[in-house]
Amino acid sequence: MKRPYLHFLQVAVLLLLSNLLFASNPGKDFLITLNGSKLTGNIKRINFSNSASEVLFQNDFGNTYAVHPATIYGFALAENGEISLYESKRFNGKWRFFKAKKGKELSLYTSTERRLKFTRTNDSPIVLEEKNPQNWLQFAGEQPFKVYRFTYKRVLRKKLKSYPDLMKSIGKRGFRYKDLVMIVDLYNKLHTEN
Repeated sequence: MKRPYLHFLQVAVLLLLSNLLFASNPGKDFLITLNGSKLTGNIKRINFSNSASEVLFQNDFGNTYAVHPATIYGFALAENGEISLYESKRFNGKWRFFKAKKGKELSLYTSTERRLKFTRTNDSPIVLEEKNPQNWLQFAGEQPFKVYRFTYKRVLRKKLKSYPDLMKSIGKRGFRYKDLVMIVDLYNKLHTEN
């Protein structure tokens, strides 16, 4: 004799599982594992600090994980309507997440470190947190190196000797520190044409 409630229970479980497996709105963000697989979900928070970095990731099933940079290749998330790619890199003995602007020959990586600033107002201490963007460049086959606002001209002119017109433009209007993304794009374009 069949039990009618058993049949009802099976149908209910199948409907529940089908909704979970075929969600109409999966997360737009994703992690890229070390073997190249993509795990979809939502990036809840990115923690940058001098000692360690981690990302708080919620998968499509609602489970939340704190992920260390050494355990994944990187992640992608929607920022201002665009997809931004972050890569895990080991730099100066520490694992960090870097926002990547990839090119064939030259890549730009940006990390937003947070720095605490202590001030006094009306005899009461106030702790302010300010973002301190830091940039790294990496030529194909070389290690990434940090680019500082006050020394970028000297460093880039030395590295870009093979492109004299670009080298002479470094430091002029449109080729300043804030224009590193455009400089990287132009270098990659020039390299592809040659």
